[in-house]
Amino acid sequence: MSTVAALQMYWQDIYKYVQDTTTLGKAGVVFLASASILTFLHRLMYGTKSPPGPWGLPIVGHLPFLGKTPYQTFMKMRKIYGDLIKLQFGAWPTVVIHGKLIKEALCTKGDAFSGRPQFFSSVSVQNGKSLSFGKFDMSWKLHRRIAHKSFQAFANARKNPVEEIICEEVSNILKEFNGYNGQAFDPNDHIYIAMGSVIYQICYGRKGNVRADKDFCEYILHTQDFSTFVTAGNPVDIFPWLRHFMTKRVNEFKDLLSRGHLIRRKRIQDHLETFSADYLRDVTDSLIKESKRITETDKANGMSEERLQDTIGDLFAAGFDTVATTTMWTILLLAKTPRVQKKIQEEIDNVVGMSRHPTLADRRNMTYTEATVHEILRIINLTPLSLPHATTEDVELAGYTIKKDTLVFLNLFSLSHDPEVWGDPDVFRPERFLKEDGQIDTRLLDTYLPFSAGRRKCLGEFLARIELFLIISGFLQRCTFVKPKDVKEYTMGCKFGLNMKPLPYKVEIRYRI
Repeated sequence: MSTVAALQMYWQDIYKYVQDTTTLGKAGVVFLASASILTFLHRLMYGTKSPPGPWGLPIVGHLPFLGKTPYQTFMKMRKIYGDLIKLQFGAWPTVVIHGKLIKEALCTKGDAFSGRPQFFSSVSVQNGKSLSFGKFDMSWKLHRRIAHKSFQAFANARKNPVEEIICEEVSNILKEFNGYNGQAFDPNDHIYIAMGSVIYQICYGRKGNVRADKDFCEYILHTQDFSTFVTAGNPVDIFPWLRHFMTKRVNEFKDLLSRGHLIRRKRIQDHLETFSADYLRDVTDSLIKESKRITETDKANGMSEERLQDTIGDLFAAGFDTVATTTMWTILLLAKTPRVQKKIQEEIDNVVGMSRHPTLADRRNMTYTEATVHEILRIINLTPLSLPHATTEDVELAGYTIKKDTLVFLNLFSLSHDPEVWGDPDVFRPERFLKEDGQIDTRLLDTYLPFSAGRRKCLGEFLARIELFLIISGFLQRCTFVKPKDVKEYTMGCKFGLNMKPLPYKVEIRYRI
């Protein structure tokens, strides 16, 4: 291809991209092309194995073009550039991965894509030693292995209180809903407090009335502050030099993290004073037990008792706001599709009845309810871009070279809403997860990744799936969610932040007994 022909294609590519994502017009096209023409000519002359992608602006790169829903913008780019797209986010060289390449990156070449960008915010959380944001190295692998063992030991314990805690909170929520006497209301605050109560008691032990616990109230407020602060974004992550000019914001973030650390350490210290290895009351006890088994070799590899015990913060992050948001979506989807509610209620009536609460033991006999859990996780796509990854080494993917320390986004939306797999991906249809014999079609479970995959797979997956099953079956055993008459239609509109939160809505309750 001649240089002239290549330049022609380049200009057409730029123009199409700007038309699809902005309203800059011809002036913007000229500016965008002019700003990157020298780099383009260099690429033509010397060649490269770098992934394809549009040209961005100087300094800011592609940030101005992302829009309110970046994952949708990336889907538009995918039609032009394919499943692997190269971008620039401020100071960070970036790639966005789509489709089947995601599983190849996370599973086949997992170690190379298991890093975290060393953002200011990332290295500030637990001094860069957290499981969620920590640097991928030998000490992180050891940390993950011990923490996973600890969580599983508690979850599989014979006297595990998780199920009882969740069922009690479902009952509490239903009592609160009953106070509206059939009138429409916004369930958000009730759900948020209840899901906070569940994870708080799982981590720190059973409470008679957790809502009256001062520590719990402080924890809820801190979590809200952290979510609000992080959702607003940290410009210093993308432009590190800004930290010298945004000292107030930087200090606010550090103070927020310090406050969370003090809350966590206070609860851990209370546990240490009453700890018994023979009686594990909660996840904190389980972490303490494992922390006391840390060897000198483990310590030499970067592990410490305090670091492992602080993993409780990672479980809070994985099991609170995400489950609360998913529950809000669940109520919305059930009220929006009465036929799904009816089928679940019929299954509950046949398997459980009304004389007792649904339990985890009922799960294998309630395949339609289980299919509904899968479909909710698929359609809401709670974290469409997951947490950002980073490459730990130079790595090849799809024939292209991705350099070490490249920022990586995984567009999980491309899996959960692939028309070739799902046919009607925007339709809420739990039946898609059932085979003709009524059993779960396990082949479909690996075609979307609501909890990601590989080394960085969500720690709270086991807990989230348990909660969703017990919440859905517990709610629909006792009530039906109804769309208020003055609401023409529920939308799937959302607010993009740490996760995809539904826009505020109201619902009415009709009790079955």
